[in-house]
Parts: sequence; structure tokens; C-alpha cells
Amino acid sequence: MKSKKQIPLIITAISLIIGFMLAVQFKSYNAHAKTDSKDISQIRQDLQKEMERHRRILTDISKYDQLLYEYENPLNHSDSLKVMKEELSRIKALGGLAEMEGSGLVITIQNAPVEEEDGGYLSTIFDDDLRYVVNELFGAGAHGISINGNRVTPTTAIRNVGDEIQMDTKIIRLPYEIKVIGDPNVLESAMKLRGFEEYFAIVNKKIIMKKLDKIVIPAYDGKGMIRYMKPVKEGS
Repeated sequence: MKSKKQIPLIITAISLIIGFMLAVQFKSYNAHAKTDSKDISQIRQDLQKEMERHRRILTDISKYDQLLYEYENPLNHSDSLKVMKEELSRIKALGGLAEMEGSGLVITIQNAPVEEEDGGYLSTIFDDDLRYVVNELFGAGAHGISINGNRVTPTTAIRNVGDEIQMDTKIIRLPYEIKVIGDPNVLESAMKLRGFEEYFAIVNKKIIMKKLDKIVIPAYDGKGMIRYMKPVKEGS
């Protein structure tokens, strides 16, 4: 009799264990499905970005083919010099050695309003954060960038020095105003696709993006360049 009374208890215990296992399996399946969905979304974003980069590369190839043709087949000597001067001006602008003007995007990174219950906590932006933004903007087709009025060149160093961030030898502080010349729609999309707004919100920073038809970014002022070093002579 005693064993017969224990049978319902055993069945109940087994049912509970099976139900628990099914619940755990269902939860794991849902988590896996969400991860797969997130991975697919990220792949689509990366694919869109690569397709845009591929389009820009094809455009550049076509442009340089045309430039090469003009070099090799000038109508006359003056036309050849004109093409060379125009290309020199373009290269100087892209290299940061000349002022640049055009349509683009102005990105402002500033402290976000902090609620009282947050205790006034504001996190720090590091050099890696600014370099990440700059690299993504150039990857999205930016022709020129300045941060707080300082031109970004191929040799610009953005680094932490103590508690400050320096561009070459100049200290830059919040708010950061990043002026970018390029296709404003593509640049804005790149910022949103990479989740910069959410990223900086984590450290209590706010990003404001504004498209403009006319942006002027200055030429590199040359300060901080190496001026007094000389190459060591062989054998010395």
C-alpha cells in the first residue's frame, strides 16, 4: 500500500523534472535564435558598407583612368600643365595641406544631461574612441576631417597624454566638433550603422549630427612637425 501511494508522487516529480528541462531547452533555443538574428543583421550592415566601399573604389578607378588618359594624351602643353596643377591642388587638399570646402556632416560629441540619481557621473572619452570615429568616417568616403578646428592628416596622432587627449601636440577637449566633407547621407548612415549614438550614450555622451551644404575645414597648420632631426650618415 505504501508503495502504491508513492507512485503519484514519483510521477509528479518526473513531470516537474521534464517540464523544467523543456523550459530550459526552450529558453536556450530562443536565445540562440535572437543571436542568429542579430548576427544576420550585422552581416547585412557590413555587406551594405562593403558594397558602398566597392562603389567608391570603382569610381576612383574610373577617375584615375581618365586622369591617366589626359596625362598621356594632352591637347597641348598648357592643357597638360593645367591637369597637373589641378591634380596637385586636389592631392594637397586630400593630404590636409590646403583648405577644403564642400557639403558634409558636422558631428558634435558633448556631455549628455545627467539625472540627479546618477550622482553627476560622467565617463571619459579616450583616444581610441575618437580614432574609431575618424577611421569609420574615412571608410565611409570622407574627403577631409577636422576636430575642433584641427585638420586630420594621414600622419595625425590622436592619443591620450595623462588625462587629456592630444592631436599631435594640441590638447582637445569636450565638446568635440568633428567637421566632415563628403556625402552627408552616406556619412550619417555609417555613423548610425556602427551604433555610435548608442555607444557614446553608454558613457553619458550625446552625439548631434547636422548635414550642411557648405563646410569649410582648415589646412593643417604644420605645428608639431619634425623640423630639426637629420638622417644619420652611414657609418657614423
